Amino acid sequence: MSASITNVINVQLLEGGALAARDNFNVVTIITSQQDGILSSDNRFAIYSELAPIAEDFGTSSAIYDYATAFFGTSPNPTSAGGYLITGYWRAGDESVAATAATLTGTQLSESAVVSQLQSIQDGSFDIDVDGVTENITGLDFRFVSTLQGAVDLIDTALTGASASISDQKVVITSDTTGAASLLTNVIAGATGTYVGDILTLSVGSGAVLVQGAAAAVLSAETKLEAVTELKSLTNFKGGMFIDNPTDVESKDLAEWAQANNTLMYDVFSDATNLAIDPTNVVWDIKLSSLTNYRMLYSVANNRKMAASYMARTHAVNFNAINSALTMHLKTLSVAAEDYTQTQINAAKAVGLDIYTTIKLTPVVLTSGANDFVDNRYNLLAYVDAVQTDSFNLLKGTATKIGQTTPDVNKILDQWEKTTRNFVTAGVFAPGTWSSPDYFGDVDTFNRSIEANGYYGLAGLLSEQPQSDREARKSPVIQGAVKLKGAVHSADFIINVNK
Repeated sequence: MSASITNVINVQLLEGGALAARDNFNVVTIITSQQDGILSSDNRFAIYSELAPIAEDFGTSSAIYDYATAFFGTSPNPTSAGGYLITGYWRAGDESVAATAATLTGTQLSESAVVSQLQSIQDGSFDIDVDGVTENITGLDFRFVSTLQGAVDLIDTALTGASASISDQKVVITSDTTGAASLLTNVIAGATGTYVGDILTLSVGSGAVLVQGAAAAVLSAETKLEAVTELKSLTNFKGGMFIDNPTDVESKDLAEWAQANNTLMYDVFSDATNLAIDPTNVVWDIKLSSLTNYRMLYSVANNRKMAASYMARTHAVNFNAINSALTMHLKTLSVAAEDYTQTQINAAKAVGLDIYTTIKLTPVVLTSGANDFVDNRYNLLAYVDAVQTDSFNLLKGTATKIGQTTPDVNKILDQWEKTTRNFVTAGVFAPGTWSSPDYFGDVDTFNRSIEANGYYGLAGLLSEQPQSDREARKSPVIQGAVKLKGAVHSADFIINVNK
């Protein structure tokens, strides 16, 4: 036998761990109070990438189907860029919750391994309390079973006050009763026979999950703010709207929530007072409060499906594509355009309301930048997430470490520049002239970089870093500046005519 090559050469692989994914900014939700057996407080959301399953789940006469039709009828929509629609649930009224049965659920089992162990047992046994009564399960002859289902069928037959089944490769014991008196225990060894509780992972310490029954209950109605908060904790949507029209107070609450949670919320207003520059007008109040993540639309017909289509068209950008960033100005929606006077158009623009009307018989969105433009908010939220995620992945994906040295700090800066170039390619940022008085570093270098690249980055000096930050293993501050590409929404012509 020859000597191993490891006597001379040893090789060690340093592989990076799994990396984080950027948030999907094309995941949006339409929130409904409709249940129809699909949505409830126990099942807050469902995911869809096409219309047909919504018809199956809710019916074609449902409000959610009507709104989803406007959503999927918009082209392109989030499904064109890796996104999808979530139907979210809002408990608008009291909800009755049925009584539940107690369950004991084991861990996932390898069928071949478990069956081979059981086949050597002809006197299997265990004890379990069902609704306060101990059942002594004995004489389980597994010698002739060839599947896990066969073994569970033997247990099911032996139980009198409960049933046994398989779910997701797990053995589940369920009490035959429901309510607060529906009770189970983990299984324990009986007085005789061969104990099989450990093999089936139903004993204490085996990973089994025991859930006792609960009585029927009535859950009280919740606010829209409570609903959207709960839904956000379950699924990371980036755009949302309620089918039900929020009150002014609810709109302000949702606007504050959207700003704090880096999420765009869409709402439709229809009253003439919403066009007024007046502190009592919630639209103007939201604009004055700089709650730019609340996207406000105006429909004189109170067509709230406008928000569904507008949201679908907005959240349709693939930031990895070239020149994919968009403006909603002059875009086409899948709802009926409405007629407005020039006075209404000017008022909507002044207070921060986008409208959907026609120009030369062509339907178009007319946007207002009074509360910023929606594409700015959408793009910058996506950019911040990309910088956070990509920088995290640099630290996480380095098999050794990013050191507190100038070359390694420059790796962090390089990653920021790479991420930012991605958004330059997408058309979010672009080379241009820096018009703000704020800058950092050498002003000439700063301006040249903005004019040539659309961005400029600078890492702080390690020699100037506070010792406390170094001991806390912090990087020097990375400063960046980006120039938004903007969009042309209108143009003026001056034409000289000579006779």
